Amino acid sequence: MQRLYFFCYHKVATALCANIAGKIAALFGWQADYLPGLINGVDASKQIITFAHSLIEFDLSTIPHKGVRLIRDPRDVWLSGYLYHQHCRERWCTNETLDLTPPILFPRVPYSQQHRSEEWKRDYLVGLNGLSYQRNLLSRDRDSGLEFEMNRYADWTIQAMLAWKHDPSTIDVKIEDLMADFDGTLTLIFRHFGIPEVDIPLALAAAASEDIGRMSDAQIAANPNIYSRSISKWRSMLTPTQIERFQSRYGEAIERLGYALLSVARSPPGGSS
Repeated sequence: MQRLYFFCYHKVATALCANIAGKIAALFGWQADYLPGLINGVDASKQIITFAHSLIEFDLSTIPHKGVRLIRDPRDVWLSGYLYHQHCRERWCTNETLDLTPPILFPRVPYSQQHRSEEWKRDYLVGLNGLSYQRNLLSRDRDSGLEFEMNRYADWTIQAMLAWKHDPSTIDVKIEDLMADFDGTLTLIFRHFGIPEVDIPLALAAAASEDIGRMSDAQIAANPNIYSRSISKWRSMLTPTQIERFQSRYGEAIERLGYALLSVARSPPGGSS
């Protein structure tokens, strides 16, 4: 069979797709794999693979496959990363070993940045000012913390989404669409994957427990990857000034990825803010 690939990004459905892939693999007797960071090749014996950061250094056309790339509104990538990195237990985020001895590898840097030059990684560690990434966020107020996040993981993820090289065997799916209509969007994904129509209800049933809409409040509270039932929070949690600052920097990226810019109302001169 042709291989099935989920292409994801940090805070863009990575855990969700890995869980779905694992359940679909168990259902059909396949082998699943999860690959973080820059990938130079794959084990062709694995039928379904989740690429955690969609950093692909090999020719995808050499392995017959069907792929789905998950994308997300950059404003939510930014906010979701900021909220998640304040409490997650990912080793790179809590790492306090900041020595500059080469080679600088995970967990001193995230897997997604391990391929960078040693100079880049040294600059990253120096920029942490003796604190872990997480403690940098916790020691700042929200505006300063968001700025820190924007200049680091949000920027890395947005640049990775923009750098994606077109693959004729891969379709883009917005995570917002998947969350709004889990079964409907997943059906489209399974059809693209070539799963027989007769098996799609079984695949949907296997993946149903990953649907936020079906989860209890207790299940959501216990899941470190989920902040709330709402997949998009930037409109309610970011100030107009923060939105304007982000859009002035990433407006083109927002539109290229298929999202609309928000017209931010300004206070009149001399008016109250």
